[in-house]
Amino acid sequence: MINILDKSRFNQLVLAFIPLNLLTILTLVLPFGRYTYDKIIYQMSGLHFFTGKQIMGGTVYIPPMKLLWFAVLLSVAGIVAVLLKKLFSVKTLGKIMLAVGFLELVVGIMFIFLIKSTLSETKKPDTEFGVFALMLSALLILALAVYILYQLKFLSVLDFMVLAGVAYLLVNNYLPLIGISIAFKQIDYSVGIWKSDWIGFENFKYLFQSSDAYIITRNTLLYNVVFIALGNFTGILAGIALSEVFSKRLQKTFQTLILLPQLISMVIVAYIVFGFLSNEAGFINKTFFSDTRINFYSEQVYWPFILVFVHIWKGLGYNAIIYLSAIIGIDHNLHEAARIDGCGRVRVITQITLPLLKPTIFTLTMLQIGRIFYSDFGLFYQVPMNSGPLYAVTNTIDTYVYRALMTLNNLAMASAASAYQAIVGFVLVLSVNLAVRLKNKENALF
Repeated sequence: MINILDKSRFNQLVLAFIPLNLLTILTLVLPFGRYTYDKIIYQMSGLHFFTGKQIMGGTVYIPPMKLLWFAVLLSVAGIVAVLLKKLFSVKTLGKIMLAVGFLELVVGIMFIFLIKSTLSETKKPDTEFGVFALMLSALLILALAVYILYQLKFLSVLDFMVLAGVAYLLVNNYLPLIGISIAFKQIDYSVGIWKSDWIGFENFKYLFQSSDAYIITRNTLLYNVVFIALGNFTGILAGIALSEVFSKRLQKTFQTLILLPQLISMVIVAYIVFGFLSNEAGFINKTFFSDTRINFYSEQVYWPFILVFVHIWKGLGYNAIIYLSAIIGIDHNLHEAARIDGCGRVRVITQITLPLLKPTIFTLTMLQIGRIFYSDFGLFYQVPMNSGPLYAVTNTIDTYVYRALMTLNNLAMASAASAYQAIVGFVLVLSVNLAVRLKNKENALF
C-alpha cells in the first residue's frame, strides 16, 4: 500500500494523463500527409483523414480513416478512465494507459503506410510531421505509464530486459497476421492489395472443392505422424546408445558424426539423393538394376519411403543429442543402485531410463504436434526435384502455397491455404495440450 504523501504524488502523475491524451487528439490539426497536383504541393491535416476529403480538384475522395477514429477513441477512453479514477486503483490506471499508449503508437506506425497507400494515385505522396507528433504523444503516455508502474513495483528493471525480444516477437510474429485478410480478397494488382474486393470465403470454397485440399492435407498429416513416431523412436534409441558409450572421446566422435547430416543444406541433400536415384548415373540403378533401370523421379510408390528415410537420417543426430542430454540429467546413483540389485543393462533402460524420459518425450512430441500441419519445404520440394509425376505423394501445404504463389501467381489462394494451415495447427496444439493436461497436468505445456 502507498502512504498519503505517495498517494498525492501518484494522483498528480495520473492527472498528467489528461493533457497527454488531449495532446494526442490535438495532433489532428497538424499536417498528416501531402501530395502534388498541378505542380502545387497540398497538405492534408489529420482532421481531413478523420472526416474525409475531396482531393485533386474533387476527382478523388478520401473516406474517413477508421484507424484514426480508433486512435481518437483510445484517447477519449484514457481521459474518461482518469476522470473516473476513483473506480480504479493507480496500478490499474497505469495498465490502462500502458495499453492506450502502445496501441496509439501502433496506429501511428500503421498510419504512415496507410497514408502513402491512400495517396498512391497522386504525385509524390508522403507523410508529414503530424503523424510523428501523434506517435510522440503516444510515447509520452507510454513512458508515464511505465514510470508509474515501475514506482509501484509492478515493473522491475528485469522486465525492461525483455523489451527487445517482445518487440521482435510483435513485429516478426504478430504484425504479419494482418496479411491473413488477403485470404478473403480477390486480388486486383491495378488497385493494390488493400483496395481489392472483399469476397469472403470464396477462396476457401475453391480450395476445398478441389482435390488439392484433400491431397495436401493427407500428405502433410500422414508424413508428420510418421516423422514424429519414427523420429522420436530412433532418437531415443540413438540417445541411449550414445549414453552407453563409456569412452568420452568415442562418444563425442559419434555425436559429431551423427549430427553432420543435420548441418547439411537440403539443396546438397537433394543432390546426394539424386546421386543415388538418378536414372542414368545413379548408384542404385548402376549397381542393382543395370538391365532394367527404375525411373525413381516418375514412380510415386517409392517416394513415401525415400522421404521418410531422408528425414530420419537428417534429423537423427539432433533428436539423439536432445535425448542424450535428458539421459545425462538422470541421477547416476539410480543406475548404480539398480546394477547392485542385479539388474541388467536392458532392465535398467526399461525400468529407469525410459520412465524418467517421459516428460522429455511428452514435451518434444507436443512441440512437434504443434507443427504437424507444417512440412519441411526443402524435403518435399527440392529432394523430389519438383517432379510433376510425384505431386500426388510429395505435395504438402507448404509446397502448394509456394506453387500457388510462384507458378500460378494466385496470392489469395496461397494465403487461404496458409491461413487454413495456421488455424488447424493452432486448434491441434490446444487439443493435444488439453488431452495431456487432463491425463497428467505436469507434462502439459500450459
